[in-house]
Amino acid sequence: MDGDRTTPLQLFLPVATLPQDGRRIDYAATPEELTAIAAALQIETARNVTAELLARPFRKDGARVTGRIAAILVQKSVVTLEPVIQSIDEPFEATFVREAKAPRRQQAETAEIIVDPEAEDPPESFVGDKIDLGAKLFETLVLALDPYPRRPGESFGAAAADEDEDDDVPSPFAALADFRKPERNG
Repeated sequence: MDGDRTTPLQLFLPVATLPQDGRRIDYAATPEELTAIAAALQIETARNVTAELLARPFRKDGARVTGRIAAILVQKSVVTLEPVIQSIDEPFEATFVREAKAPRRQQAETAEIIVDPEAEDPPESFVGDKIDLGAKLFETLVLALDPYPRRPGESFGAAAADEDEDDDVPSPFAALADFRKPERNG
């Protein structure tokens, strides 16, 4: 995570003062952060965003952070555009290492890259003495957000059924039938 990026969640972890047995972090977004989250996600409102985390030292200069992020977000239904409340409760796990310590893979451009989806994620890198946990928490929140929210029982099939009820309305092309040329015999 680079320090140049700004995210709606502002939470930084100083690595140098991290105790060996870890540090508990209880985070609750401020009203300003909730407004910024709603704007960044292009949703109606963010009512609540909290995180309960435990940060422990990782290797010499890094940190491993585990815990949960919870949120209550309101967005529009993709079917009716009515507000839909989504509760999010996601596990959070991230490992951070100082930029100079991040492993660098030197591969030829044509080399094949093998990705194991079950493997642990590689560590995130950071620069300086603080880790931007807010950016990683926001990333977790974005990935947990339902991209097609709807209320229980809503479906596009119900909306299409409403349109089918208007089958008694004549087609706008029906008037063109009078302009057809009569067929010639012979």
